[in-house]
Amino acid sequence: MKKLYIAVLMIAAIGASAQEKSEFPTKGYRGSGFIHYVSNGDDWESYSFGTTHGYQINHNWFVGGGMQLNFGSLFYKSDDYSFVSATEFAAVRFDMLQKRISPYLNFRLGITVGDITGAFIAPEFGVRFRHFNLGIGAELQNHEAVYGLSTESGYEFSELLMVRFAYDFGGRKK
Repeated sequence: MKKLYIAVLMIAAIGASAQEKSEFPTKGYRGSGFIHYVSNGDDWESYSFGTTHGYQINHNWFVGGGMQLNFGSLFYKSDDYSFVSATEFAAVRFDMLQKRISPYLNFRLGITVGDITGAFIAPEFGVRFRHFNLGIGAELQNHEAVYGLSTESGYEFSELLMVRFAYDFGGRKK
């Protein structure tokens, strides 16, 4: 199912970009589809896919929002617990250069619901090559103890390493 969703998303993005001329973002609508991998290198691992849509203010600044679906596992006391959650977020992005290859800064802030519930923050640094984006960053997830695994009440805070691949569509008219 996940592979089918990604294939449909990529085909739609390629079709939407067929009429685009510029190599860097211009004023107007801009969207992207993405997949990313998140881990803390120890007991948390997840894969996410989603989409972001918004407005390209000028060649450098973008504001918008989106949603992602998260599928993962948490290893705790010799047991592996699977989880599914959804994250809704606001996004701000700064493309540093108006070149074919450009570094960017991306910041997403939102809320996650499902098996994992809590605040979500994701700062990211990456490189854009035409419509393709490859970024690395952190995913900071505040959440209730998963499946009641914690003996303490309240919330836990997880710091996770994120690797993200995205494809932009829209926002490149001449």
